[in-house]
This record gives sequence, structure tokens and C-alpha cells, in this order.
Amino acid sequence: MMMRHLFIHTLIAMFFVNSLAAAERDAVIQLDGCSGFIVDGNLLVTAKHCRHPDTMAVIVGKRAVTARKVYAHSGVDGPVVFRLDGGPYESLALAERLPEMGTKVYSLGYPGGHWARIEGEIVGGNGVDVNYTNHRIATGASGGPLLDSRGEVIGVALFVDSNLAVHRSGFAGWRVTTAAVHQVRKTKDSGPQRYRRRTVVVVFSSENCGPCRQLEQDVRAGHFADYEFQFVKWDARAQTWSQPQRYQEFAKACQPKRGSLTFPTIWVEGTNQYRVGYQAARRGGLLGWLTAAVRHLIEGIAGQEEPLSIPLPDSSPVPESEGYKKRPDSAIEQLVEDVAGLRDQAVRTKADLDEFRTSGVVGKIKAIARLKSDKGAALDQVGKVRNDVEAIRDDLREQPLQFLWGLFGLLSGLLQRRFAH
Repeated sequence: MMMRHLFIHTLIAMFFVNSLAAAERDAVIQLDGCSGFIVDGNLLVTAKHCRHPDTMAVIVGKRAVTARKVYAHSGVDGPVVFRLDGGPYESLALAERLPEMGTKVYSLGYPGGHWARIEGEIVGGNGVDVNYTNHRIATGASGGPLLDSRGEVIGVALFVDSNLAVHRSGFAGWRVTTAAVHQVRKTKDSGPQRYRRRTVVVVFSSENCGPCRQLEQDVRAGHFADYEFQFVKWDARAQTWSQPQRYQEFAKACQPKRGSLTFPTIWVEGTNQYRVGYQAARRGGLLGWLTAAVRHLIEGIAGQEEPLSIPLPDSSPVPESEGYKKRPDSAIEQLVEDVAGLRDQAVRTKADLDEFRTSGVVGKIKAIARLKSDKGAALDQVGKVRNDVEAIRDDLREQPLQFLWGLFGLLSGLLQRRFAH
């Protein structure tokens, strides 16, 4: 009976661990060449050096959502905060205290466009303005969160040491990160009214319009939750609109051709942007068009609020390592070493899987704990290999053509000797 309870409790714990991992993944967003993460339900945090436009469309879950920049760190690099339309969305929590040296941490993001969770610990920095960790992030991970063992945000990914022999990454520190979010919280209700409500989409329809009814059903089902839809219907018997003023506003803004409208006609209030027709199978096309139309609306508003910026100490960029110019041959040796490490990790994982299959309940519980650790170690090793490959690629671009074949020959020979058995 005791063993049964232990097994049930283990399953429950695994369920909550998996649920937490799924929530974290929903809260971390893949951006154009970078990553970002959501806090407070509708604030998107990323890195300044990613150079995202002041207004952009991002994918949250399966929705296209408009993001507007409301904060930018005053230094060369640091946190940038965007406010998302709609929400609340799955979010991460900010840590309430400064992380200590040696704190176990992990970073989340999309290096190379692929989801990754990489574990490490804090090995340097003051924790206030900058944190250094002993793991390497890769291209695409910038802007992603650094989290402590409680899953709370303590930093934002900014850079990785250019010396491949040094496993060190730099993150915006705890105070810089929390100060950015706190500053935006203070100004949450101070912006223009147009920023505090959803964009209004007006649909001109009729009772006999099948696509119009389908669009109404999809709106009620929540497929366009980021927008406020208003349906203005044509009464064929009375020869009038249900909201004549709405049609007059549309006609003044868009100046459609005289004659009858095609139903449905979809108009974004405050713009001259409209389109006709709707198909449920092409719902994504309408979402994309709405995002573009909203961008026109934002860009046309005079006096748009400027991104906030507050001065913070020690915001100067960290100097590049002296090992920036890495020799191609040593980079290849590093790649071979890291590939061998990945192979060794795979062997350890296989051994833990075998033990899980053959052991009793207690053995399975222990094996599960080791397999979770194996997963993190494997992801870390994969990140190292990816960094090595990117470094070699960058170095080869600078080498004379006659030197390339020698490098690839050396790599091939080393790999063959290493994995011949």
C-alpha cells in the first residue's frame, strides 16, 4: 500500500512538473532572430540589441498579436518591454530578491529557431546589473529569460563569450530587469485611451449572407479575441443599415465605389483599410490582414507616446573577450570534444532508460530523476555543438578558399577516428 501511494505521488509530481514546463514554453515567444517572454499577462520583454521595430506583430500561442514598445533601456543593451494587445496571456513571475553567487539557473529560448532549456549556475557579475553563467547561449536565444530554481525571472539573455573555450553567457541583471517592468507598471494607465481598448472591427453584413453568419460564429467562439467586432446589418425591406452612422463613417474614410457592398465588408475603424469576403478555412488570412491594418492605424496616429527610458548604473557594454578571433583548427577540436561529450551523454541516458525498464518502483523513481537531469545535460551539450558549428562557419568565411579543404579533411579524419568503433 505504501509503495502504491509513493507511486501515485510520483505521478502527481511528474504531472505538475510537466504542466510547469508547458506553461513556461507558452510564456516564452520566438521573435524575429531572438526570443522574448511575457510577464504581467501582457508585457513582452526582450533584448535591446535585437532591434525590433516600435510596433510589430508576434505569435502568442496560435494568435497574431500586436506588440507596441513602451520601454527601452538607456544603455547600449538591456531589457526592452512591449505591451501586447489583448490578454492576459501565460506569463512568468519576476523574482523578488537578488540571486546569490552559485545559484542554480536555467535559460529558455529559441536558439537557431529551436526550443531549448539550458541549465547552469551564476558564476559572476553583481546580480544587480549583470549576471554571468557557466553555460553558453546561442544565436536566437537573446531576449529569453534567465530563471532560478523556483522558475522566477532573474535576467534577460544578452550575449555569449566569443571565446568558445569559455562557457560563459551574460544576462541583464535582476535589478535592471525588474526595474524595466516596474517602470512600465507605473505608466500602465497614463497612455492615450486608444491604447487601452481593443481595436474595433466593423463588419457590414446582411441576414442572407452565409459567410457573415460564419464570421459571427467564429467571433463568438473567440477566434478573434484581440479585436472588438461590431456587425452592422443591411435591412433589405427597410432599405437601411442597423447603424447608419457607422456606414457614413466607413464611406467617409474609405470612399468605396458607389453601388451595393459585397457582404461581408470588413473595416478597421479609424483607417481606410477594408476587405470583402470571409472563409472559415482561411481564418488566418483575416488575422494577418487585421494585424497589418492595425499597424497602419498606429503609424498614422500623431503624438504617439515615446518608449520610456530610465538611466541605470553600470550599463556600459561588456568588452569582447581577447579570444574573439578563434583559430579554425582549435574550433574544430572543440567541436570534436563537444560531439564526444554528446555521445557520452547519450550512453548515460541509455543506461538510465535500461534501468527504468528493468527496476522496481523505487528504482523507476530514481531513474526518472536521473532522466530529467540527462535531458538538461543533453540540451546543454547540443547547444555547445551548435555554437561550435556556427563558429567554424563564421571563421571559414574569412579564410582563403584553398584552406577550406584542409579544414574539412581534418574534421573528417578526427570524427572517423573518434567514432570508428
